[in-house]
Parts: sequence; structure tokens; C-alpha cells
Amino acid sequence: MNVSIRLSHRRFQAPRPRSSAAVALVAATALVLTACSGGASSKGAAGSVGDDLTFGAPLSPPSLNPAVGDPAYGSFYQWAYDPLMVMRPDGTFGPGLAVKWGYVGKGNRAYELTLRKGVKFSDGTALDAQAVKTYLDYERAQKTGSVPGMLGNVASVKATGPLTVRLTLRASDPNLTFAFAQAFGVGNIASPKAVAKPASLDNGTAGAGPYMLDASRTVASDHYTFVPNPNYWNKDRQHFKQVTIRVIPNSSSMIQAMRAGQVQAAMGDATTLQAAAGAGLTVLAPPQAMTGLNLADRQGKPLSDVRVRQALNYAVDRKAIAKALYGDEKLALSQYALPGQAGYEASLDSTYPYDPARAKSLLAAAGYPDGFTLSVLDTTLVGLDKMTQAVAGQLSKVGVKLKITTKPSVSDYFVAMTSGKYPAPVIGYGLANMATLHVGFVNPTGPFNPFHVSDPHLDALYKQYFAADEKDSAALQKQINAYLQKQAWALPVVGSPLSYYLAKGLTGLEATTANAGVPTFADLRPEN
Repeated sequence: MNVSIRLSHRRFQAPRPRSSAAVALVAATALVLTACSGGASSKGAAGSVGDDLTFGAPLSPPSLNPAVGDPAYGSFYQWAYDPLMVMRPDGTFGPGLAVKWGYVGKGNRAYELTLRKGVKFSDGTALDAQAVKTYLDYERAQKTGSVPGMLGNVASVKATGPLTVRLTLRASDPNLTFAFAQAFGVGNIASPKAVAKPASLDNGTAGAGPYMLDASRTVASDHYTFVPNPNYWNKDRQHFKQVTIRVIPNSSSMIQAMRAGQVQAAMGDATTLQAAAGAGLTVLAPPQAMTGLNLADRQGKPLSDVRVRQALNYAVDRKAIAKALYGDEKLALSQYALPGQAGYEASLDSTYPYDPARAKSLLAAAGYPDGFTLSVLDTTLVGLDKMTQAVAGQLSKVGVKLKITTKPSVSDYFVAMTSGKYPAPVIGYGLANMATLHVGFVNPTGPFNPFHVSDPHLDALYKQYFAADEKDSAALQKQINAYLQKQAWALPVVGSPLSYYLAKGLTGLEATTANAGVPTFADLRPEN
């Protein structure tokens, strides 16, 4: 499985953990550190919308092939590829290329898809069960990218009828439906003709989405032009005669382009949220990532004592940090799920109130009445160093001194973080469900568990969760969340958001915490 950190919509590819557990969000799941100054939303007169749409993105994909790419580039893939399912703003799943899906039989080891009738790829080929099998087998065989690992539990794919596909699993995987939706795009099915010549997908598209790439009007790494797919099954979703994605790496330049009406929608950036709101843009910024300190060395002193880990959680005023650094105290986070997600439990928000006296009492009971020094790894990316400094200032009041090592680049940070040399590295982990949390954070082979810690009780809860029916899943996710919080595996501080900007006259972009902060971009449309 590939794991990646998503930083301001950018992800660093990490080595694959050996586990075959379900992956989902750490292609995001270790996703996201878009530090934010608040989830403001305001409308004004910047930009204009007509027959054409220009969308701004900070980075361009090395390949347009969704099977070898990264979900961070979903704003490029989604115009040309419909997913098998759509994750709605409320977190439920709706039909995409599939109209029916889910586990059959006992034990959640067989997963069936029923496909939509009459769908064709942009090259005119019919999308049927054999085409889906061909693509999923191709996807599973890839050695690079974040997507293949999400199918790590799949033992075989079989077309059981003209429009029905069965996936047989080695082990139950509650993340499949999530993986097939837009956030990670495992279900972005490409034509079998293109799969037979995969190089054609690097600089072209062959999906069953509303648009297709016009290569003659595209310059890689600069701009990408999409035109309506003449074979698309739902003409009502083709809202523009042309969609152009402009690559604008500089966040200030992105705002300037939107002010000038050159760009009508864009990926946001933590450093320009206030400027975007001031420019009259609609700012969407749903919380998405658990940002704080990973109390990773739970086998070595002093973090091996749960009282120490709990003391650190009591010693930090999350609301004050959220307000000072992000502009909104409501972004304060002390659990391992966010509102709208299945594992979220509102009562857990009060488990660790700011209580320095209680923190000192717990430290004394654990044998550290005078505190201790803790080695922490951080990075300057998206302001994580500032958050670490804020945490350090508060922990010093209870006698805990942070010895901070800062790595400016994401690659240096990631190498150091996974080395096992730092008992408490800074963390920014995208939250969606407890399965995605398991992938990189709970899993002993996951990159955000660098000391390879396991917990028999937690393992037992996950075993039940992975095999559970949908009706029992939410309750088990809440139990996992509560147990992780009680054991204080981390020091969560803020739920950092993903962000998007819209000019006046546009609607349809619905990014929420419940859909992992990833909208369906092709739903962008004029208001009238």
C-alpha cells in the first residue's frame, strides 16, 4: 500500500507498509495539512462565469492516468472519470457508474457491483462488467501511486454477468466503498482500449465522465483543456462548453487570477483564506485532518505510561491555539474523528479540558513531578512549526520541555518521522473513518506508527469492525475512537481544513468533513 501525506493538496509518496489492511485516506490518510485561518464563507463579486470554466490548481500531475497517480490530483481526474460511487456531502454514498454495491454473504469477503446500463467511455467503448474487471486488475497490478494499495485485500475480480462484478477478498475491508468514491478514485474506470495501451493515459483521458481532454489545447504542467464527452450518459451534468485547469503554484497569484476573473474556482491555501474572503470569494474550508503531536513511542519512557500521555492532553488549551493560529476555536480537536463522521462522539470533546493542575498531578503520579524533556520532530510546512511552538509554550507550564528538531522539506520530515528517532513527531492525518485511521496510524507497519506499537484490545476492536455489517459499524468505530482517546495515542490539537474558492455565480461544490473534504468537481455549475 502506498501512503502519502497531503500538504496543501500536495502529497509525498511514502514506502508501502507491508500490511494488506484497507487503505483509504492515507493516500490521504495521512493526508492534509492545510492550516487554516478559519472556515469563513462569504460571497462577493470577484470573477465571472460563462460558457467556459477555468479552475486553478497549485500542482500538475506527473501523469493523467488515475491508476498510477495520486488522489491529490482529483481535480484533474474527475472531469474525465466518473467514480463507481459518489460520497455525498452527508457522508452517505450514492450511485455513480455503479447503481448497486456492497458485501454479500457472511464475513464480508465477497463484494458485488451492479453497473449502470448504457454507459460508454469517451472512446465509444461500452462500460460493462468485463471492462471494469479489466481496469481493476490493471489497477491492482501497478507498482506506483497511491491507488493500487487500496485494493490490497482483493484476491480476485470476476465478471459474473454483463453488468455485475464480484470482488473476492482475502480479508474483510470496510473501506472498499469509500475507496471507489471520488476522494480516492479507485473507481475511476478507464476504457479497456486505453488499458491495452496504458501510455496513452499519461497525456490523455479515456473515462466515462462528463468531459475529456483536448490534447491539442493542452500544455502539460501549465494548462489542461477539457471538452464535453459526446458519449456521456448524463448530458445534464455537462455544464460548460470547455473546462480549463490552470496550474498556478503561487497562492497569492491564484488569488490575483481570481480577482481578475481569469479563474473562477480553485483549490485554496492556508495562507490566503482571509485574502480570498476579502476578495469576495466563497471560501469552503471543512475540517479534515487531525493535527497535533503523535505520542508515538508508547513503549519507551516517559510515553509508555498512559498517565503521562493523558497529562499532555490536559496540559494544552486547544481552543486558544486554534483561535490564535487558525482564527477559529471551533477547529479545536481532542478525538480521532470529526463531526459528521461515523466514529465521532460529541461527548468525547469534553474528555480532556484544559486543566494544568490535573496534568501536573498525573505527571507526579507517574514519577515525573518536575516534568521531563521530550524530543519532537516538526516541519515548517503549512505552519506546523508554529503549532508546535504554541504547544511547547503550554507544556512548559507543567514542566514538560520540548526539544524540537525542524525539517523544512516534506521528504526530510517524512524520512526522519519514520526513522523511529523521535518519540513525538508532529502529525497531520486526514480523518474519514476508523479504517483509514488504521492504515497509517494504528497499523504497526504504518508510517505514522514508527515504533510499531500494537494493542491487543484495539486489535480485537478492529477485527470486529472489519467484519461488521453496516448497521454495527458506526458503534464499533465510536468504541475505537473512545479507546484511542482514553489511551492518548496522540495529542490532537486542531482539525485542519481543506479549502476551495469560488467566484460569484458558481455553485455545486460541496466539500464537507463528512465527505473527507473532497467534492465532486464536475458538479460545479452556474447558479442560474
